[in-house]
Amino acid sequence: MPLAKVADWYLKADLNALVSETRLTLVQIAAELGVSTRTINNWLSGETRPKAGMVARFAQICGASEKRINFLVHVVNQLDKGTVVSDLDKRNIFIVERAEATAGEFWKFEPLYVHGPLQDRRYHTEMLPGLGNSTPNWQRKLRRFQTLQNRRPAPIARYLMSSNVLRRLRGWEGAGGLFDHLLQVDRWPNTEIRILDELIYGAEHAFDIYLPGGFLKAPPSLVYVETLDQSRHIEEEATVSLYTDRVKRMWSAGQRIGGRLDDWIR
Repeated sequence: MPLAKVADWYLKADLNALVSETRLTLVQIAAELGVSTRTINNWLSGETRPKAGMVARFAQICGASEKRINFLVHVVNQLDKGTVVSDLDKRNIFIVERAEATAGEFWKFEPLYVHGPLQDRRYHTEMLPGLGNSTPNWQRKLRRFQTLQNRRPAPIARYLMSSNVLRRLRGWEGAGGLFDHLLQVDRWPNTEIRILDELIYGAEHAFDIYLPGGFLKAPPSLVYVETLDQSRHIEEEATVSLYTDRVKRMWSAGQRIGGRLDDWIR
């Protein structure tokens, strides 16, 4: 199914983010691209859409990484074809990052690992198979953490993890530090972490739900799902409602994190 709303939102949101991240003015960016500032403003407002080549130059001028540029080009190319394909090759983490930075409300469920932006460096290094030596991946998680920590006004943030996530920490020397870190996050404004200690149908894979929550720059309602062989975004209203109803039932069965780690992993 086409994902036009999410893709259109992402393109506009990331172009605006690039402008906020660069020291260049719109006049300077326009001069580098050989277009008018009015054209730039039309792209930023979503009134018109730049072609893939122009998007790549825009992002490069603003200092974007090669991966970020490539994903923007991917989104524009898919929009031009009338559909948006989500796959593991693209990972779509850029859409997740932008949604975390702008959504008014989000729910995250994780059955196996601590949520990416809530991990500390030792957990990332020692507990994730195949990722321990990936400094860029850790830096990305740290940026996501800092973005969430500094958001004002704070969004409604709900993090739900299976109790297996904590049980996997048994015997690991960094467990206490990570647990204290999670307790600190749980004290952020409008933020809560719960642990789910039972099996619930539909809780076999990780997923995120992002909702506007009245925030003007927020994405349209969407679900991000990541399994072993694919990652995808869902924006069909009925499916988003299905996931939202499911996570709220799971949430009601969870317990707020607190106390001592030993109480959770015995």
